Amino acid sequence: MAERHEEKYLIDYHQYAFLKSRAMRALTPDSHGEFGSYVISSLYYDDPSDRALLEKQDGLARHTKFRLRTYDGRQDFIRLERKVKEGIITQKQSGVITPEQLPFLGLPEWDLDRFSGEAYNLAAQMLTGGMRPAVTVRYHRDAFLFQGTDLRLTFDTNLEVLPPELDALFDRDGMGIPVLDGNTVIMEIKYGSYVPVFIRQLTAVPTRQLSVSKYALCRETTM
Repeated sequence: MAERHEEKYLIDYHQYAFLKSRAMRALTPDSHGEFGSYVISSLYYDDPSDRALLEKQDGLARHTKFRLRTYDGRQDFIRLERKVKEGIITQKQSGVITPEQLPFLGLPEWDLDRFSGEAYNLAAQMLTGGMRPAVTVRYHRDAFLFQGTDLRLTFDTNLEVLPPELDALFDRDGMGIPVLDGNTVIMEIKYGSYVPVFIRQLTAVPTRQLSVSKYALCRETTM
């Protein structure tokens, strides 16, 4: 798994509007959505002891999460992912999943024979670890790329929690439970080895880097 860095910042809506306008002029919108804007829905798994949640709550430097992810509620592009994070260093494994395979990821049963390649490896890890659906996380993302580099700048708004169900994974517009107040935005800078000075200047706002987990925030909201 290739290593990447993820820096996260909580900013207010005024800062978000200002930084987004700068990014739109200087960077390239992500091709995944119209003008780099789309809805992400992730169905997270955890084991019966809530290990992934407790790893984050206990402040452990290294923690692991498994999730299914969709974009704009599309069923033609579903990913099964394992994300390992240690500090700001992240590693990710992913495999493509079809809608027909979803019921065999513990929703409601497991059947590894339905999978192959990286999806099989991830499903096997989840089954061995006793993973079960824990919560669905949904938010709106504005994403930008710095051409010629591996750097991505993202802004996540409208963070909501939904039930750990397949219908919620494909629900782009239905009612969810708000997790953050409407004035709070999560900004992330993702990169391989370094952040160009230009990006530091573009994203300069009076805030500090934080360790923010959307999964933990959403789980805690439902407790």
